[in-house]
Amino acid sequence: MNKRSASGFTLIELVVVISILAILSGVLVPRVTNHLKAARDARRLADIKSVRNAVEQYYMDKGAYPAANANSSFGGWDVSNDGDFIRVLRDEGYLEEDAADPINDATFHYRYYVYAKGSYGCVSSQDYYVLGVRAFESDDFATKNKGFFQCSGRDWNSEFAFVTGGGASLK
Repeated sequence: MNKRSASGFTLIELVVVISILAILSGVLVPRVTNHLKAARDARRLADIKSVRNAVEQYYMDKGAYPAANANSSFGGWDVSNDGDFIRVLRDEGYLEEDAADPINDATFHYRYYVYAKGSYGCVSSQDYYVLGVRAFESDDFATKNKGFFQCSGRDWNSEFAFVTGGGASLK
């Protein structure tokens, strides 16, 4: 008579359980990852709208847009991962906290630039600004959330996942 100990699992039982867990994780991990990407993209859009409102309020109070500190590594744009323009808005009380891209690296960041009036064929009586989200992680989110800023001499829509600006219009 073969007596088996009731206190352990057989090798086959362990392999079956591990296989089931692997299959479940293979199905669930991509869904969770997609939800995390979408959540980060939604945060990017909310941040850029808050920054735009802060820039506009700054202009109404001070009569000029916050200076953009050129970062030569990013084509002269002031970028959120060095934080200069956002820090000014926060320190002056226009933002409650820093608005930083959830990843905030060379690919995922916010960009800001102040152009001289009339640049790129934009009609303006003063300098104007362009503010954009460099990239979204989800193609679906990017398709549904396009910003717009374009003048006769330049189309920033092709340079950003989401772009906005103020102080100028198309000629």
